[in-house]
Amino acid sequence: MIRSPRRAALGLALLVLALGSDAQGQGSAHALRFHGTGAGQQDRARIAIDDNAPGPDASAPCDLGAGDFTVEFWLRGRLIDNATSGWGGGESWGDDWIYGNVVVDRDIWADNQQDWGISLAGGRVRFGTGRAPAGADSPNTIEGETLLLDDAWHHVACVRDAATGLKSIVVDGLLDWQSSPGASTDDISYPNGGVANPVTPWGPYIVLGAEKHDAGAGFPSFNGYLDELRLWTRALAPAELAAIADRVIDPASAGLVGYYRFEEGAGTAIADASAAGSPTAPS
Repeated sequence: MIRSPRRAALGLALLVLALGSDAQGQGSAHALRFHGTGAGQQDRARIAIDDNAPGPDASAPCDLGAGDFTVEFWLRGRLIDNATSGWGGGESWGDDWIYGNVVVDRDIWADNQQDWGISLAGGRVRFGTGRAPAGADSPNTIEGETLLLDDAWHHVACVRDAATGLKSIVVDGLLDWQSSPGASTDDISYPNGGVANPVTPWGPYIVLGAEKHDAGAGFPSFNGYLDELRLWTRALAPAELAAIADRVIDPASAGLVGYYRFEEGAGTAIADASAAGSPTAPS
């Protein structure tokens, strides 16, 4: 975005808290708790996806964006803690996702827009995608209509079908919003040759629970709970998502390239349970 191995590292202010009987689905006993800090590279989790260097492709399996992809997770939060405003549902041809409370950030802060991200605005999901340097796309953000921040658990999925360019937000197994056809077809995975002159070193990471660059108050971070993150290189349909949302799934499922259950209970690292695995991120 332009602005005027198998483990991931956790920022020091991030806590993994036991939820007991409040945990949603899958017999989950723990989740990640974020506090919306948005400063000091604290209160977040990082998943390494590339080495940001020229030479052989060093992308992790979970470097999504070359084709179809799905990002799904369970989320719980309160509107008072995530008070950015939204549209009440809609679509824009811009990077408006970054102005919501950021939940999943795969942004690049450099002269490159091969990025994507997920946030909450007005209590609704925003899903944004960028464009390849020589691609046909424009940056695009869609916002759903379903209000999520009621302090209850909700299942969220953001899906891109690269062939049609359709982007979808699916909430609790139901289609919440879909983009215009052709909204996102470019390769928006992290560039294999790296990015020149990045403003921060955090481009080649998926960051959870925070705006990855700590760019300021205009780019707020999520305050709430996150659980059962799955990353796919397939565009999962709403019916398929509904069928697996509250199930422990086969770690070798076709297209599953990241499966973070967040069952560690405490510590500074989280494990990827998928058969694909992800490299260790620096702490």
